[in-house]
Amino acid sequence: MTSIFDRIKQDHDTIRRLLDAAEKADGDGRAAYEDLQRELWAHGKIEEAVFYQSLSKAKNTKQETTEGLNEHHIINGFLDELNAMPADSTAWKAKLQVLGEVTRHHLDEEEEELFEEAKKALDDKRAEELGSIYGERKKQMLAALAPLPKSA
Repeated sequence: MTSIFDRIKQDHDTIRRLLDAAEKADGDGRAAYEDLQRELWAHGKIEEAVFYQSLSKAKNTKQETTEGLNEHHIINGFLDELNAMPADSTAWKAKLQVLGEVTRHHLDEEEEELFEEAKKALDDKRAEELGSIYGERKKQMLAALAPLPKSA
């Protein structure tokens, strides 16, 4: 079994790779961005429902989870703004760069600060249970968000 901490860290690594790909895309980075957007949406919603919710009663994680929820809101705002802009514009590329900076900061902060506090609130058994729930819900969410195949 994989713990919630390992599952989230795997997601964070995927998000970092997708950010790099979107930022380095030549010309129109819309396709790389859409992969990133789906991953960010799925990760954020599942993380909030499974991980943050499981920490809601722990006093030592309240500040970090509240900050994390606010950062998710900011990230989603950037996604909404990027969706309304042409991907080949200078402004789009600049906003994508800022999204990357905010997102990387958020991921690092969770791994370096929240995980440490959360490990005090969740025993190993519960962390593994949550990892299983997280993995299953994430798979379902990504399937639901996958683009439909193009008709022939």
